[in-house]
Amino acid sequence: MAFELIIGAALLGLLAFQGWLTARVWKSRLYERKQKVWQVQLIWLVPVIGAGLVFSVLQDDERSERRPTTQLKS
Repeated sequence: MAFELIIGAALLGLLAFQGWLTARVWKSRLYERKQKVWQVQLIWLVPVIGAGLVFSVLQDDERSERRPTTQLKS
């Protein structure tokens, strides 16, 4: 019985993470619609690896967008 609960909780956690990540991709202004569709397909068709990859790329892209541009000194 405990094994089924652990598996169920893990699956529920994975589905929650994928749902949250899907919403985050759609809200992002960094990508075009076609890119968002590809990312969402990757999240749901390759659950663990695809979601991890999209999460990592999204984090890096958002971090680089927030980074202030440095001006060159003469």
